[in-house]
Amino acid sequence: MKAVCFGLQWGDEGKGKVTTYLSKDYDYVVRYSGGSNAGHTVEYGDFKLVHHLVPSFDVRTKTKGYIANGVVVDLKVLNDEIDELKKIGFDISERIKISSLAHVVLPVHKLLDEKFELSKGSKAVGTTKRGIGPAYADKVHRIGLRLVDLKDKDVALEKLQFISELYKNLYSIEWSDYNCVFEEYEKLKNYVVSPLEIKLELNNSNILFEGTQGVLLDVDMGSYPYVTGTYCNVTGVEAGLGYPVKIDKRIGVFKAYLTRVGEGPFPTELFGQEAEELRKAGKEYGATTGRPRRCGWLDLPLLKYAIEISDCYEMIMTKADVLSGMEKIKIGIRYKIGGDTGKTLEMPYELNMLNKVHVEYLEFPGWKSLDDKNFEKFVNFIESETGRKITYVSTGALVSDIVELG
Repeated sequence: MKAVCFGLQWGDEGKGKVTTYLSKDYDYVVRYSGGSNAGHTVEYGDFKLVHHLVPSFDVRTKTKGYIANGVVVDLKVLNDEIDELKKIGFDISERIKISSLAHVVLPVHKLLDEKFELSKGSKAVGTTKRGIGPAYADKVHRIGLRLVDLKDKDVALEKLQFISELYKNLYSIEWSDYNCVFEEYEKLKNYVVSPLEIKLELNNSNILFEGTQGVLLDVDMGSYPYVTGTYCNVTGVEAGLGYPVKIDKRIGVFKAYLTRVGEGPFPTELFGQEAEELRKAGKEYGATTGRPRRCGWLDLPLLKYAIEISDCYEMIMTKADVLSGMEKIKIGIRYKIGGDTGKTLEMPYELNMLNKVHVEYLEFPGWKSLDDKNFEKFVNFIESETGRKITYVSTGALVSDIVELG
């Protein structure tokens, strides 16, 4: 069985918790894209983990993790995560592998990320400043440093000096502390494998591919330019793994409401006290940056768009419990373009139109608990409108707080 668990919104859908819950039925959880800008928070009860680069497998089981070549790796962040796991009693050194072809996020990438954001002024996209975009750009420019390069220190040093000189000439960014890269690599070099070394094992294993961010942040199909630097869609699985793989199941995760971090259009966004109440109830603060997330009602046209471009087979709803106790719940059901007499859209075909739409809402009576008939009506409506079954509903923050729907 090969399945992929991915986000249907602008990230922060609870993929980490869901992936961890599902991982017990798989041999491997494979991260196929993104970098340390991902922040997958997993509450176990006795302890909490925030995964930035370590795949979201249940550390209490025998499931293993693999970081594929589509991921850009911040060596220190990864080492810190592995060390943190050891401190709380989970040594995953025999359970994690990293592709030797994965590119390395360097300090200059973070410096450039910040410089770009400041230079863009009002057109800044709200990046996490973790260096992810510049690392992917260097990959495309064919000047990036890969883990395989670090096997030969002389080769790596020559590459690092070249990158450093280039950044100085092009961006006036100076950096020469190459030792920090070598020191971090030494700590994790035993986890690094050639994709061909692990290919046979992966082909004969049950794999759960883990998406980062959400499909609306996909560099091609998302709300460009307010996107991340890589492929968040399920189409990124093969590109990130490096070779063809047949996906048997596509599992899309979405919140019962909607959030996003950073700039960009958000048709159903709430403001003022209403937004703050939802933010506090859902603890909507970035796991990577700590920034407060923008909050709004569920956007059905965007959900339909995400389903269309990902061809997800089933959906898992998270954070419906956050809405418990509210008197009224809304869903944005369609867009109007050009005022009341304008064109009606059930699904956007170009996401660059999002800042021009007027949203029509349907109001639902609230629910006191997820056993409430009103919540059942909410679920049934979403299923009937999207044509996709909601197979699980998250009922709380813990990994175990999830129920299968009949």
